[in-house]
Amino acid sequence: MKKFIFLTCLVFCMLIGGCWGTKAYFFSKGPLVVVKIEPGQSGTSVARMLKEKGIIRSETFFKFLLRITSSSRDLKAGRFDLRQNTSSFEVINCIKSGKCTHYEKVTFLEGWRSEEIAEVLAEKGITDAREFLDIVREKDLEGYLFPSTYLFAENTPAQKVVDEMLAQYRKNIAPLFRKYKTDLTEKQVLTVASIVEREAVVHDERPKIAAVYLNRYRIGKRLEADPTVQYALGFNLKENRYWKKGLTYKDLRVSSPYNTYRNAGLPPGPICNPSRESVLGVLNPEQNFEALYFVADNTGRHVFSKTFDEHRRNIRRIRGR
Repeated sequence: MKKFIFLTCLVFCMLIGGCWGTKAYFFSKGPLVVVKIEPGQSGTSVARMLKEKGIIRSETFFKFLLRITSSSRDLKAGRFDLRQNTSSFEVINCIKSGKCTHYEKVTFLEGWRSEEIAEVLAEKGITDAREFLDIVREKDLEGYLFPSTYLFAENTPAQKVVDEMLAQYRKNIAPLFRKYKTDLTEKQVLTVASIVEREAVVHDERPKIAAVYLNRYRIGKRLEADPTVQYALGFNLKENRYWKKGLTYKDLRVSSPYNTYRNAGLPPGPICNPSRESVLGVLNPEQNFEALYFVADNTGRHVFSKTFDEHRRNIRRIRGR
């Protein structure tokens, strides 16, 4: 009984001492440090790592607190944002609760295809690329993965990543379909917008480029859009990238439902994930714009024309032929 009372008093004194330590450390915390706890890592190993990084002052006290308040199994695996000179109480609570989980900042650019997004997710350790792509392909989500900057924790389930991107789509893109009337389906709008996204360089040309493709589509003229061929070709080993540059006549003959040089109408679906501006360009294209052709003028802009003869003249002029 006396031994029990002694141990109880000892624990109480250490807790009081720890609390004073917490107060002292509160005003003297150091720089932020990202630490990683591996699955199954022992409490002793965690304590040693935290001590080496200057986060805690005493390995012994940390292990003691861990022993009487929980166990090493309660420490979540993952990456955490902790500051140097933090009390052991706060560190244990922060890791156990997940409140200091480290979130990786990742940006998905407009015009990326789902494979490019998957590669970045894998490189950052956020989620498995194959699992992500399986979900995207099974649910036909190309075009619906809203390009933006996100914060994801390490080893986030692929479905959770997809859900977050779809939530941003519903927030930023879906309202446009309620504001602007169109005779196209949502998927058709996204399909045209994805082509516009890959073609447009200058923001103010998106409605014009959209108008050209819509004009061609509505009169039954093949779109003949280079980005659809690039999408069909997939990853280019020679260039070590998607979206092959300098398409050849052989490339334009590739057999694919996405090749709009060979097939009339729209491709089966979006070829990338377009920005809000490109979707808006399709829903609100340039009015009374009858152009059916355009060619890049080497400045990032395009020259538009109504007839093929005019288009050919523009090409010769721009290319100096």
